Amino acid sequence: MEKEKINILSEENQTEKTEKEEVNKEQAGNKRNDHVLTPDKPRRKEYERERHTPSYLREVLETTRPVKVTKGGRRFSFTSLVLIKDKEKKAVAYARGKGKETMVAMQKACRKAQKKLITYFPNPPRTIPYQVLVKDGATKIFFKPSPPGSGIKAGGVLNKLFKYLEIKDVSAKIIGSRNKTSVIRVAFKALDKLTGKKYEY
Repeated sequence: MEKEKINILSEENQTEKTEKEEVNKEQAGNKRNDHVLTPDKPRRKEYERERHTPSYLREVLETTRPVKVTKGGRRFSFTSLVLIKDKEKKAVAYARGKGKETMVAMQKACRKAQKKLITYFPNPPRTIPYQVLVKDGATKIFFKPSPPGSGIKAGGVLNKLFKYLEIKDVSAKIIGSRNKTSVIRVAFKALDKLTGKKYEY
């Protein structure tokens, strides 16, 4: 009798084990199926990045590292000159920013420039309407319209500015100081003269 009871108990334990194994297998299979059937959802951070991507183009025109000598020693800082464009509004702006690191200076300059955005040409023309000569300090700039297919005949800062303005044919000449801050400031004054608008310097 005792042997029969032991055999019956062992059989019951085996059946319980097999039932539990079958249940576990079914649950694992359901989990796998759910994983396969659910579509790949974008992560929250990636979705937010795609949603809040700014429509700005940015060009760092110049980065300098001035040194301040004090009693405690030398103190280094960075200044960045940045030109930005809003692709939707077709607006441009420039600004300078200072910081203890290059990225900090760049971010400050971009934030300043975003507050000064101005749209000179809502519908960009092929070339400028007429020639213009503007002088400020030691820098003088001469803009001249060009025939179709001639392209942008300007170097450095002015070349990037005309690309952001989407002007295809123009020639520009810098006379005097070629300091990038002075050049970009005089270029914006020339655009003010061409369009009758006023940039916040």
